[in-house]
Amino acid sequence: MIQVKLFLCADSAAIDVRTNAISAFHITEQLNAASFPVAIPHVALIAVLIREETDPSNIQLQLQIHSGNQQLFAGPVSINFVQQLATRTVVDMHGLVVPAPGTLRFLLMNGDEKLSSWTILVSQVGQPAGVQMYLPMTQPPAGQAN
Repeated sequence: MIQVKLFLCADSAAIDVRTNAISAFHITEQLNAASFPVAIPHVALIAVLIREETDPSNIQLQLQIHSGNQQLFAGPVSINFVQQLATRTVVDMHGLVVPAPGTLRFLLMNGDEKLSSWTILVSQVGQPAGVQMYLPMTQPPAGQAN
């Protein structure tokens, strides 16, 4: 049986090739946007997985992303344990569009079984400011009127 030891979303992540240590940068628990839909340019999904000796070394999991009741993404995630019982993986996503404020849920599935999830609260924080130009005030030369 596959178990998830860690599953989270961050702005970026790295796995050190020398030590196999994983680092997550700017863990994402909340997003604020002035208007919707909003594009998130980059999301890194980090997972640390454990398998039993009887489980296959190569498996294919499913990643699902939901905003409220709307499914934004569903796709496979190939996992290779390389004959080990534990593995680390990073899935980089570029360009996720969130249609509305609410809850953004990332689900890691093995068939119909939910292995883990990560939730991000997406909030609207006011309206975008209108464009205003502030030109410098110049004083007319002495003796001239405006």
